[in-house]
Amino acid sequence: MTTLSDARDGRAFAVYVLGAGFSRPAGLPLADELWTEVRRRAKRLIGVTEIFERDVDYYIAYRKNCDGVHFTPDTINFEEFLGFLDVEFHLGLRGGDTWSEDGNKTQVVVKTLIGEILAGRMPSDVPELYVEFAKKLRPDDFILTFNYDPLLERALDKAGMPYRLFPTRYSDVSKGKVDDSREEVVILKLHGSIDWFDRGRYRRLDDKFRSAGAPGHRDDPVFNPSSGLRMVPLLDGSVHPDDPFREAYRVLDLQPLYEKQLLLRATPIIVPPSVTKVLWFEKFKDFWWGMDSVGGLNCRMAIIGFSLAHHDDYARQVIYTIVRNYQRVEWDSEIAGRKKTPLLLCDLRQTADEESEFRKRYAFVDWSRAETDLGGFGDNIIAKL
Repeated sequence: MTTLSDARDGRAFAVYVLGAGFSRPAGLPLADELWTEVRRRAKRLIGVTEIFERDVDYYIAYRKNCDGVHFTPDTINFEEFLGFLDVEFHLGLRGGDTWSEDGNKTQVVVKTLIGEILAGRMPSDVPELYVEFAKKLRPDDFILTFNYDPLLERALDKAGMPYRLFPTRYSDVSKGKVDDSREEVVILKLHGSIDWFDRGRYRRLDDKFRSAGAPGHRDDPVFNPSSGLRMVPLLDGSVHPDDPFREAYRVLDLQPLYEKQLLLRATPIIVPPSVTKVLWFEKFKDFWWGMDSVGGLNCRMAIIGFSLAHHDDYARQVIYTIVRNYQRVEWDSEIAGRKKTPLLLCDLRQTADEESEFRKRYAFVDWSRAETDLGGFGDNIIAKL
């Protein structure tokens, strides 16, 4: 397997880390806005509201009885609540009432509503800001994104820039033969994507129905042949039979997809925004493989709109290593005829206290080898790339 620190034909490529602040200028919500909207929509869902509110009330009682804290549904911490549900699900505490491999019912509701909300907020046409960003990218550049939305992919499509959404393409995976014949940007969506769905579940149910004499599994809103949705496999090339994304597909018709009442019928492949999201990372392990070697031989690095929230300490651990590699290894040397540029950190911080908190979270940065722009992602950042 190649790693992010490998360069092809001696060319040192760039590494970009993207968070929610990258998508914010396009009108997509930040994490705290999602919880408010998820709760509002869940209250309107017949047959779901009772399940959702029951879990919320149980969590509130748990925190009151264990920690002496008093929450309301509006004041609970979204990520901590979902972390509570993660433990319940991954330990199978509900036994036979465990809903599905995507989580228990409330978790599935949250995942699906996140997809619905983001799909509804996606701009009908990609803003020029993102097309210009896409045009700045070069083949073999790596994008590490924590965002669920497909905004970047649409920008690359519009800019005519080829890309793939997995680390390595193989010509023969059984022999470890890498296919490096294509020049493309590599995007690793570390938390999954609202347009990714697993056909494996549909196939297994379809086979079960047919073996019982039924015409097949016709209730699936995504993979039923009559769905009318355009989709493409997430992976291509030679794929290992045990690859967890072997049967994953990207649905290209995002808005029509989420108009199909997906809830409890099809669930996007996304990691829930919880404090224990690493419990969901088994499927994504290949995306993280070799991260500790990133940065040392890269000539450009930028972190855009990723604030390193406290519930993402696992990400802080990884980014800490990448930044140290970038700022300490071969800093003054030429790599493929180029020298490293200062690490670029972009975020939106409007007060002195907000800036202080940002710098505190990124305390491991050597600020003498970094440039900050705390005015948010915009044309000013494009000009610096």
